[in-house]
Amino acid sequence: MTAPGERSDRIDGAIYHAPMTVDRVSDVTGGVAQPLARQRPRLKDVAVATGLSIKTVSRALRGESNVAESTRQLVQTEADRLGVQLNDVAAGLRRKTQAMTSIGVMLGDFANPFFAPMLKGIDAVAAEHGYLVLTADAQNDGDIERRAIRSFLAHRVAGLIIAPSGDDLSYLANEVAYGSAVVFVDSPPLGLEGATDSVTTTNFASTKLGVEHLIQRGHRRIGYLGHPRGGSGANGRWSGYRAALREAGMKVDRSLVRHGLYTESDATAAADRIMRAEPDAVVVDNNRLCTGLLQSRLFAEHRPEVLGFDRFSLAAEFGITVIDSNPYEVGRAGARLLFERLADPFRPPRHIEVPATLTVNDRAIY
Repeated sequence: MTAPGERSDRIDGAIYHAPMTVDRVSDVTGGVAQPLARQRPRLKDVAVATGLSIKTVSRALRGESNVAESTRQLVQTEADRLGVQLNDVAAGLRRKTQAMTSIGVMLGDFANPFFAPMLKGIDAVAAEHGYLVLTADAQNDGDIERRAIRSFLAHRVAGLIIAPSGDDLSYLANEVAYGSAVVFVDSPPLGLEGATDSVTTTNFASTKLGVEHLIQRGHRRIGYLGHPRGGSGANGRWSGYRAALREAGMKVDRSLVRHGLYTESDATAAADRIMRAEPDAVVVDNNRLCTGLLQSRLFAEHRPEVLGFDRFSLAAEFGITVIDSNPYEVGRAGARLLFERLADPFRPPRHIEVPATLTVNDRAIY
């Protein structure tokens, strides 16, 4: 639908949207300036200016691959000069069988610096394909996440990349069955791992390696602070911790373990409790919880060695061993899987593991 004061061209099912400009003229009755609409140039004006057909101009502005780069640049330059813009929303509504040239990205918590490089990786790949990235913040709330995902689907984005927050995303199984392109990154929800494309880091192997590093340094009372185990990421890290202890002939001491932690304040309170059991090292399964650990008064008094999952800015200053999960590459891999899925909707689901790096005092040793 064209808004009042606007007009549009429709070429190959796409609508090109040209808002009208306004001149001011005097009102002869009252001397007050009144608006007079003046039409902005349309698609055919770009065609006349460039000497190309309207269809070629349309295809160039839509970024179709069968248009030479020199032609595309010529058309875009002239369209910018004249002020003709593609209205992709209107075009998508008109093309009933096609999605928008945009993808939806659902992230767990914008306040967590872990997600910024992941989004940057996703955006880099989307830009290569000429797609716009639309983002939403779940705020670590499953209900907010669900509403935002449904809004993405209602806006007919081409596909979704989701770093899950909620415990139950089973409602997406139907969307996948109906052909929606969905990729889970960071921590695919349990029960959907084999049904969708997904990208994780080496959660189990890297945590196991990190705990083995602590054991080699002589630690025997190794605590654990973990976020909720609703996804495969948290479960993989917990399993890696237990496997390393088991292979060293050690048992999990439940007085040194706390799970289900969301916020920094959760981690601070949990750290105060486990410090009373006097661990000589602590494993923390994400960066926000590690920051909370550092705020514990009892941690400051005891100063056990710390292994944290995910890099954060204070790790080197506090001498914390870090498993860097490389969220930028996780994001890139997730976006590549999404565009592969859009190109081939019927291929079997794929899972990619991006290797993490164990770093001590900001120096890679493995």
